[in-house]
Amino acid sequence: MAANNNCEYINDKSIPEDLLCPICTDPLEEPLSANQCGHTFCRQCITGTFQTMSQCPTCRYTLTLEDFQPVTLRPFLNQLNQILVKCKSCPETNIQRGNFKDHAIKCMKTIVSCPAADIKCSWTGQREKMQDHVSICPLVQIQPVITELNATVKQQSEQIHFLYTVLEKISTNYKKTCKEYYKAKGAAYCDICKNRFIFDEHEHRLHYCPETDFCSTCVKKYFS
Repeated sequence: MAANNNCEYINDKSIPEDLLCPICTDPLEEPLSANQCGHTFCRQCITGTFQTMSQCPTCRYTLTLEDFQPVTLRPFLNQLNQILVKCKSCPETNIQRGNFKDHAIKCMKTIVSCPAADIKCSWTGQREKMQDHVSICPLVQIQPVITELNATVKQQSEQIHFLYTVLEKISTNYKKTCKEYYKAKGAAYCDICKNRFIFDEHEHRLHYCPETDFCSTCVKKYFS
């Protein structure tokens, strides 16, 4: 795999062959090594390859993805991290690959999204222009309110789910009692809408106890 979309390797012809992935021919990223044959590949490369085959791409040894383990040999990982890259967004060069994420977080030329992207602000631009955008973006201004509303909705949804669970559990616990009750009474009425239902509808409604009933229509109306 290439280093990533924001950087590129410097003088990649000089990178030792044992640091290259046999599949993509780029320096290894998140290297995985096969226990049986010892060949090593990028995690994404070998995962994609094993969607259509079950052999080592290098030696054709029969394997499964479970046979691959992350490379933990520190000197080898250090060599990968020390490969030099340059930023595509700014003039800075000779950055060790292992340090590029730190550079990208601070690089003022990197393309970033608006902090309110999660609520549909479509702005993207260089990090150095972010503050100018934030100062005029209406979605950024209302983002705290929307975040709070979303949290409230989530909490209420969880409460509703809990109520359904309680009703269903109680319904199960009282099933035998209810059956005996309806055999004796033959009919009952929803405590909310007052509509009549009979024992044949027993499996199609939620009920609280033998003498306090809520038809499924009312439960869905008031608790969903």
